This record gives sequence, C-alpha cells and structure tokens, in this order.
Amino acid sequence: MNKMKKIFSIAVILLAVIMVWQGCKKKEETGEIYGTVTDYATGEPVKNANVKLRPTGTTIQTGSDGTYSFQDIKTGEYSLSLSKAEYEDLDDDYVISVSAGKRESRDVQMKKQVALLRITDMNGNDITTLDFGSEMADLSRLFNIFNDSHSSLDWDITTTANWIKSVSATNGTLSAGATKGIIVVIDRSKLQQGTNTTTLHITSNNGNKQLTITATRTDVNTLEATAVSDSSAILHGQINTDILYSERGFYYGTNHNLTQKVVVEGNGTGAFSTQITGLSEGTTYYFKAYCIYNGVYLYGEEKSFIKVPSFEFNGHTYMVAPDPRTTMIWSTAKAYCEGLTLYGFSDWKMPTKEELMQMFTNRASIGGFVNGEYWSNTSDGSSWHYYIDFSNGVNNSHSNSFYCWVRPIRVAQ
Repeated sequence: MNKMKKIFSIAVILLAVIMVWQGCKKKEETGEIYGTVTDYATGEPVKNANVKLRPTGTTIQTGSDGTYSFQDIKTGEYSLSLSKAEYEDLDDDYVISVSAGKRESRDVQMKKQVALLRITDMNGNDITTLDFGSEMADLSRLFNIFNDSHSSLDWDITTTANWIKSVSATNGTLSAGATKGIIVVIDRSKLQQGTNTTTLHITSNNGNKQLTITATRTDVNTLEATAVSDSSAILHGQINTDILYSERGFYYGTNHNLTQKVVVEGNGTGAFSTQITGLSEGTTYYFKAYCIYNGVYLYGEEKSFIKVPSFEFNGHTYMVAPDPRTTMIWSTAKAYCEGLTLYGFSDWKMPTKEELMQMFTNRASIGGFVNGEYWSNTSDGSSWHYYIDFSNGVNNSHSNSFYCWVRPIRVAQ
C-alpha cells in the first residue's frame, strides 16, 4: 500500500513538472501586440475599429476606449491593417517584431474620410458657371449641391451682387450621398449694360466651391454699318428694352476714343440710324450706339468699318484698292492684284472686263483713276487681254506685253 502511495506521489510530481514546463515553454514561444487607435484630427479613441494582424489575417475590434490586444501570437514580424465606416482604410506598414514572452506596443491614428462637396447640374455633371444669357424673361437657374462621401456635410452659400434676387436655400446639412437642389433668381432691372458677373461662394466643413453667375443686359445694341460710300456711311443701333431714355445716338471716330457724337431724334424701342459724312478713304472708323437713361450712358458694343471706295454690280458690293501709280505688263499686274494684302484683306483680284466697265461708269464716285488704259482679267480668246481706256471708255485688247494701269478689287458683300 505504501508502495502504491509512493508511485502516486511520484506521478503527481511529474505531472506538475510537465505542466510547469509546458507553461514556461508557451510563454517563451509567444508574445503580445497591443495598442490604442485614435482619431487623427481630435485624438479621441476610435471604438469598434477593425484591426487585422498581417500576415495571419486575425481580426479583432477596438474597445470603447480604442484599445486592442493580440495575445499568444508566435514570435515573428507583423503589421496591422485598420478599417471603419467613415474612416479611410489604413495599411500600417510599420513592422512589429514579436519576441517570446514580450509585449509590443503599437498605437495608430486613423483619418476620417473627407466629405466631398460637388456642384452639379440636373444631370449630375460638375459645373462651375450658371449663365442666364440676355433674354429678359429668363430669370431662374437651378444647380445641385451633392455630398459625394460617407459622412455628413454642413454647407453655406453667400453672395454679394444686388442683382441676385434670391437663393432658395443658403445653408444646411447633407447626409452622405445626398443632393440638395438650389434655385437662383435674378433681378434684370438691376443689371448693368453688358455682361454682369458675380460669384456664389459655397463653403462647407470639408471643402469649398465657387459658382460663377453671369447675366447679360443689352438695352442698346450696335449694328453693322451700311451704305459705306466715297465719303459717307450709315450707322445703325437698336434699343431692346422699354426704358424711358432721354437721348440716343452714336459715338464714332478714327480710334477707340470715339470723340465725335451724333444725336438721333426719336424715342421708343427698336432700330435707329443716321448717316455720317466727310469720311477719309482707306481709314478705319470705330463707332458704338448709346442712350442716356436716368442720367447714365448705356453703350452698345464697339464696331468698325473701313472707308474704301466701292461700287455695286450684279447684287454685290466691290471694294476698290488704290492703283500702284505705275503701269505694268499684264502678268505683273495680275500677280500684283492677287498678291495684295490691304485693309486686313488678302482676297483681291484683277477685275473682269464687265467689272472694269462698271468701274468706268462709277469712276467719279470711286475716284483715283488716271486718263489711261486699265487691264482686265478677260481674254479676247487669244493670249491677249481686254483693257478699258478711262479717258473715253473705249475697250479693246492688248498684247500682254503692253503696259497699262490696274486697280485691284474684292467682293465685300
């Protein structure tokens, strides 16, 4: 009996030794990784964040105090990956070396996802401008504020232009992925003549945008000049809105200062015009229409025309260039006409026989001719070409080696 007790006692001692040895062995072969996850901006603990141990893939969640702990992990090298809704996913590449029986600390910060503010049209396309155009009845436009993120967005709209009559909402909060429609209404009576521009400033807790608003008021338009002759032209303008103006007319001149003024009698909306005289040949004239409203000058856009001698033929207006003040053989005269660049135009040509005859008929108004023979571009059926003698209107053909005068022309309209 005593022998059995002795054997039992020895067995118990051996078992205890084995258990202690196993415990020491486990403690020596494993370690622990622990730490705290906090918000990058605030430093507050991030609870319920997913913390994955790489390369094992073991995942745990942080507690209410942002702490985590991986226990009894084998010795080796590890790193962490973290994720949570409303935060950016994070692959932490810091290498944590785990030694047997050691506890290794690794604290990590997570950044919240940025609330992405977008300004879009009705189709969801990003926009930077709203153009109201020039139509008097066109008074409202709509755009969307879109929160393209996973967190809420606080927004605010400000503007300073007095012609922005109303904005349907100027502040609010958008949940993740939500859209808010904004209606902008303008007051055209407060617009200045021409293109008016202002900016809506859309600010938020995470990002700002600017939306350019444009609207055009054209109380006065300047129209193209017509009937440009040897010494005169007719200027045209138009009043577009029913405003009680006290005066209308034109400013014009040979440079952009427009020092000469002509008043046109009358009132009401619609077109008005006047003839100006005493123009100089080959000169560019600039002009613009105006009216005076409540003591303020309202101007149309500036336009220009070139005073060049012209004549009418077959439903077209032809501009006539000065002659080069020398006679030429036919081939040289043709090359001169076709190579000419004058008054900003390079499509000059030698006139045909018929066009040259019309020039002879209108030689007094065109001016600048000598009493001599002028080349045409019309062949007589051989290698010779027709000419017209401007002293008497006689036309015949010459050998191309003859010397005659020439006047280049171009079709203006």
